[in-house]
Amino acid sequence: MSTRRLLAFLPALTLSAALFAPVAASAAETETIHFRATDSRAERNPCSDAPGTLMIMLSGVIHITDLGDGTVHRTTTMTGTVAFVPDDSSQASFSGHLAESLSEITNPRNAIATNAENVVVHGSDGSLGKQHILTHTTVNANGTVTSSIEVIEFTCLAR
Repeated sequence: MSTRRLLAFLPALTLSAALFAPVAASAAETETIHFRATDSRAERNPCSDAPGTLMIMLSGVIHITDLGDGTVHRTTTMTGTVAFVPDDSSQASFSGHLAESLSEITNPRNAIATNAENVVVHGSDGSLGKQHILTHTTVNANGTVTSSIEVIEFTCLAR
């Protein structure tokens, strides 16, 4: 290749490298985090208002994907066990299962978050407690909530 043709080719090569560099620099990065957690705290039985101790043991996983263009997607899923032990042993104790899923997407235009949680507990007296929570919120770049849903249901079924 002559020197003249090489010199003519170099600017085109430099330009194409410059155009493709942002694509390589903005490649998606993903991180996965596994976790376990426990919580024990004073609480009141939502069915009888009896004081006691709520214990939660859970495990889950968080996936975070950064697309490199200002967009980040994070999902969290977890499952675990729930127990409530009343201070007064004549009151019903409860044990059961929980499952929760959270999805968040943020970008320069908006942020979207959706959370779904379900808990089912069985009482030592044969009663049943169910909790269902569903929330969804969209916030625009100005910080204004543009859509919002919130459903919180708790049911106590005595035996």
